[in-house]
Amino acid sequence: MKQHRIEMILRADQPIAHHSETIGNAALAQREGVRQPDGSIVAVPIITGDSMRHGMRESSTYAFLDALGYPELGEPALRLLFNGGASPGSSGAMKLGDYRELVEMVPTMALFGGNSLNRTLPGRIFADEALLVCEETIHLLPEWVGEYMAASGQELMSCRAYVEEVQRVRMDASLDPGKRKLLSAGAREGVEQRLLRSENASEAEDGAAAEKEKSMMMPRRFERIVRGSLFFWRVTATTFDALEEDTLWTAILSFAMNIVVGGKKGTGHGRLSVIHARDLELARPSEAVEFALSTREQAKGRIFRDHVRANAERIKTYLETVSA
Repeated sequence: MKQHRIEMILRADQPIAHHSETIGNAALAQREGVRQPDGSIVAVPIITGDSMRHGMRESSTYAFLDALGYPELGEPALRLLFNGGASPGSSGAMKLGDYRELVEMVPTMALFGGNSLNRTLPGRIFADEALLVCEETIHLLPEWVGEYMAASGQELMSCRAYVEEVQRVRMDASLDPGKRKLLSAGAREGVEQRLLRSENASEAEDGAAAEKEKSMMMPRRFERIVRGSLFFWRVTATTFDALEEDTLWTAILSFAMNIVVGGKKGTGHGRLSVIHARDLELARPSEAVEFALSTREQAKGRIFRDHVRANAERIKTYLETVSA
C-alpha cells in the first residue's frame, strides 16, 4: 500500500469564471470563508474540489477510451465512466467478485469510486479545493509555497485584488436592420411592431409597457479571477498495486496537461497550468521529487495503457452489459 500527496501551484493562464450563484444579472465568484490569525473571517475565491476531482475523472476516462479505441458506449457505460454511475437504490456494499471485475475492467473506478450494480463503491482519491494564493491564505499553505513565492520574486496581495467584475452584452439580432431583412414578411412585421411599441413606451415613460417590450439585448455582469493568479491545489490518494498507482498518475497528468474549469470556457476563460509541484509519498515523507510530465517509454501511464489494451475485448463486452 502507498499513500500519495501531490501538491502543486496552478497559474490562471486565462481569467477564471467559477461562480457560486447569480443575483439578478450578476454572477458571483465561488468563495470560501478563511479564518485569519486575528480571528476575522475573509471570503477567499476558490475552485471547488468537486470541479477539480471531476476534471481528473473526465481526463482519465478519455485516456481510458483512447487506449480502448473509442468504442461506442451505451448510456449505463457512459454514466459509469464519466459520472461514476447513477445514484444507487441501495446502500449495500458491492460483492467482492463484482468489485474485482469492475476495477479490473475500469481501473479508474478503484480510485474515484461510484455506483454500479445498485451498490456504492467508495473512492480512494481526494481532491482539495484549489485555493487562491494571497495574503489571507499564505499562513495556511505548506511552507514550501511561501519559499517558492519568495524565490520567484512574486508579491502577495489581498484576495480582493485578484477579483474583477466585467460586463458583457448579448446582442439582439432583431435590432440589426440588415439581419431583419432575413426574416419572413410576417416575422419582420412582428419584430418592427414590437420595436415601435417599445419606442412609444419609452417616450411615454410607461415602465410596465417598456418592460414588456424590452429587447433581449441585456447586459450581464460577472466576477472573475484575473489572469495570472495563482492557486494551491492538493491531491491525496491510496493505492495498493502498480496498476492503481499508474492509474492515479494517468488521472493527474492527463488533467494537468489540459486544466479548464468554471464557466465561459468558449470565450477565453478557465485555463490553468501547473507551474510548480511536489509529489510526496506519505509512507516515506523524506523522499520529495519534482513533479514532471514525461513521454518516455517508462513514463507514468504506461502500465495503465498496457492493461486497457491487453483487456480491450473483455472491457468492451463488460461495458455493453454493465449496470450503472
